[in-house]
Amino acid sequence: MTRICPNCGYKVENDLLPACPECKKLLGDELGRLSHDEEQRVIKGLKKSVLYYMFFLGGALVVITALSLWGIKERLEKATLERVAEKFEEPRIQTFLEDVAKTKTMYLMQRQIDPELRRFQKKLNEKGLEFEEFQNVMKEKTQRDYQLLSDELLSFQKRTNLLKLADMAIGNMSRSAYEELLDLLNNPSDVSLQLAAKAEIVRINNALANSARTAGVTLSVEGSAGLTRNESDLTTTELIDILIDDPDWTFRARSAQLLAEKKEIGVPVALLESMKDEENLEVFKYAVRAFKAVTGCKAPDIFEYEYCSEWWDTNSEAVNEKMRASE
Repeated sequence: MTRICPNCGYKVENDLLPACPECKKLLGDELGRLSHDEEQRVIKGLKKSVLYYMFFLGGALVVITALSLWGIKERLEKATLERVAEKFEEPRIQTFLEDVAKTKTMYLMQRQIDPELRRFQKKLNEKGLEFEEFQNVMKEKTQRDYQLLSDELLSFQKRTNLLKLADMAIGNMSRSAYEELLDLLNNPSDVSLQLAAKAEIVRINNALANSARTAGVTLSVEGSAGLTRNESDLTTTELIDILIDDPDWTFRARSAQLLAEKKEIGVPVALLESMKDEENLEVFKYAVRAFKAVTGCKAPDIFEYEYCSEWWDTNSEAVNEKMRASE
């Protein structure tokens, strides 16, 4: 309740003040006496103060008690942990704990780790089988591809070799190259190679059948007294000697051409002897032609020594009866 100071008129808000805080004069009529309302207010205020201090002291006591109990708890826990640590240091307790750890570890491995490991191992085995199967398939495919490539390469090498042999037979007039092609032609192990060899032999025959590498070649022999004799003056025996022994293949070929006109005894045998050992296909060709012209043999090819030799064994008597003696 607000009171008015009778002396200075200051408004006093605190009911418990006996004097004006402004002029310091008593607010009541009598010094030291309070009205009934003022006494009640003073008593009420004192009660509030007492209750406040009681609550404060009670709260402080509770806090002190709680802190004390917490400290006791901490000391008890510390003492307990120290005691447990001491006990754990004992061998018996350590052995027990190790056994418990092992048992728990085995339990965890059996219940959790082992099934996962088995599943992982199963998947790993399945993947391993799949990879092994993949490896086998790839290995078989690689082997097939390698074999196919190897066969193709070998076939290419063989065909290249055929071409080289044919080129040697045509360019160098090599009989050995020609006969190597004949061997391949008569080998039934490789049909495709036989066909290729046959094609090359046909190419050789066509090339040499129409060749005229001896065009313009004439024979001459130096006679006695330094006289030179032309090919028209040469005897059959001299032509045979040139055919068998002359180192110049062009002279041997020209000799064979001239012997084609000599239907005389001994000429067929000389021609067969030349065909047997002659390396130059051009000379060989003219020797076969001369043999056919002299004997009447119908050889099917331009290089037929075996056919001509067998034919002569059968028909030599009949042919020699019709021939005249050699000059």
